[in-house]
Amino acid sequence: MPKLPDLNLLNDLNLLKPTAEPFEVPAVYIPESDPRYRPAYLGAQLVDCNLVLEGGAMRGQFTAGVLDFLMDNSLLPKTAIGVSAGALNGFNYVAGARGRSCYLNTKYASDWRYLSLRSYAVTGNALNTQMVFDEIPNELEPFNYSAYTDSPLQLITVSSDLDLGEADYQHLADPTTQLAYLQASAAIPLVSQIVEIEGKRLLDGGTCDSVPIEYSRAIGSDKHIVVLTQDANYIKTPEKIMPLYRRVYNDYPFYLDRLEYRHIEYNRTYRKLARMHASGEVFVIRPPEPVTVASLERDPKKLYDLWLAGYEETQKNFKALQSYLEL
Repeated sequence: MPKLPDLNLLNDLNLLKPTAEPFEVPAVYIPESDPRYRPAYLGAQLVDCNLVLEGGAMRGQFTAGVLDFLMDNSLLPKTAIGVSAGALNGFNYVAGARGRSCYLNTKYASDWRYLSLRSYAVTGNALNTQMVFDEIPNELEPFNYSAYTDSPLQLITVSSDLDLGEADYQHLADPTTQLAYLQASAAIPLVSQIVEIEGKRLLDGGTCDSVPIEYSRAIGSDKHIVVLTQDANYIKTPEKIMPLYRRVYNDYPFYLDRLEYRHIEYNRTYRKLARMHASGEVFVIRPPEPVTVASLERDPKKLYDLWLAGYEETQKNFKALQSYLEL
């Protein structure tokens, strides 16, 4: 485990937010224990298409809204390729757990044990792995593992390999034996412990492949729905805290190279996706305006509103999406 950085140096990450006022979240989720529950993929139209899901921590609520609209309308691309929060959303999507991502994020956002700098200070992980990957799915909000393993859909997680400085792509066929890959994909640099699995040292995939469109094209599908979590005018700037990255990850020079030049690759990918969408090569769904939700947002109303924005943006573009998919 690398030396933990001084929390005072993390202010530029926009992770510190005050606890919000109470907010009663509208019902968006039928728990697996409810007799009315059934996986969303049952009876749905499965489409030979890839979903490419960008990360962004709590900005992933936008993605959750997109996926819930698709599940509500029984139009499901067969493969989800998820980065960080995109992988977590993709995990619930493959299980057909409509509304689960929104429900968990809004319910537990104000609980410091879920996702917070206090969790990082106590456990070494901002996203509390014990709570998120064990206590919640196995005790508090039981996850239907059989719905996932029986699903006709599949999830590919994207992590960053620190030794290679390259993205690691993993088909998550069995969440009980491969759970570390899901944890690694969502392990935010600086505020997460390195995840070691099968001889690899992994962290959040956003560093090495924020929006894996080229990987999606390489694995064979002709259709790609790309869900972004920043608006069309967003431009990523150079990392202000590269000295901190260099101190913490000085044993991984190739990974540091990716961190230092990530903003260049990220902005290039966003420009390319805009052109590809305009030419009909991909279909991009993104926030219509700048996202003000913080990475570690604790306001459930803001999180619900971002989920609703993703849902409504997909609804607005649904006919165009069907046309793109030739349905």
